[in-house]
Amino acid sequence: MLDAIAAGTTPIPAFVARLSLQVVAMEWSAGSVAVNFRIPDDLCVEPNVAFGGHVSSIHDQAAGFVMYSLLKDDQMFVTTRLNVRYLAVTRPGDVCAEAELDAMNGRSADVRVSLKQAGKVTSESFVTEAIRKAMT
Repeated sequence: MLDAIAAGTTPIPAFVARLSLQVVAMEWSAGSVAVNFRIPDDLCVEPNVAFGGHVSSIHDQAAGFVMYSLLKDDQMFVTTRLNVRYLAVTRPGDVCAEAELDAMNGRSADVRVSLKQAGKVTSESFVTEAIRKAMT
């Protein structure tokens, strides 16, 4: 699925379009992703300052991609904790979310995410995902 998302060949879910979380580019391996997003100008709270809620959504999306790289087809996940530390202003434009599995057991996983812009880390997060059997 991640290959299809990276190639832009999978249908875009409504929430992704609504939250402007479209992937520009992605590289991944099991337990790790680097995802490029573009933050639009209309998601700024001040001129040239991205809305923090949008930034946190990018963190959550990147952590979700890590989970897609790890889970079996009969499993699903839900975010139970998203702790974002804002280190610098994130501007509209290109950003790269680098996410990596920190720990995982049969019931949950912890993912660390760093958001970079122009080579500088603007925010970091710790995301916990609950792992469940997929609903049929």
